[in-house]
Amino acid sequence: MPTAIESQLQDRISAFVSELDRLVRKSALEALQGVLANGTAPARRGRPAGSVRGPGRPKGSGGSNVGEAAAKIVAHVQANDAQGISAIADATGVELPVAKKAAIQLLASGQLKKSGQKRGTVYHVGSGKPARATKARRAKRGKGRGRKSKAA
Repeated sequence: MPTAIESQLQDRISAFVSELDRLVRKSALEALQGVLANGTAPARRGRPAGSVRGPGRPKGSGGSNVGEAAAKIVAHVQANDAQGISAIADATGVELPVAKKAAIQLLASGQLKKSGQKRGTVYHVGSGKPARATKARRAKRGKGRGRKSKAA
């Protein structure tokens, strides 16, 4: 059997829910009437549709000069051979994303060469000749690929 306090709580909660329901319905009705009267949708949040973003940093600006980073990286690799890009970035004080961009440019120009794969990649001093473009390897086709097997 509910006590007097529990029944008062239930009454207040039901009164609150009914008042909240009435206010939500009223708000929805006003918004619908506004749309029908003006023939337009209610205002959207955020940037208006079709507007262009304002000026910002240009694409590719890494906050640091990639050319300066490249010079630091080449000097470090000449003194310390066979290190990964994160170790090189830490030692030179260059941010990692900038160091990666600089390393890609240095590999393309032939000033650096790399060995290893994925996380095991280490960098060495290059010959100075630009890297050659590699041919795409053809995938080996397995026997019976694409053939229908004989049903016994």
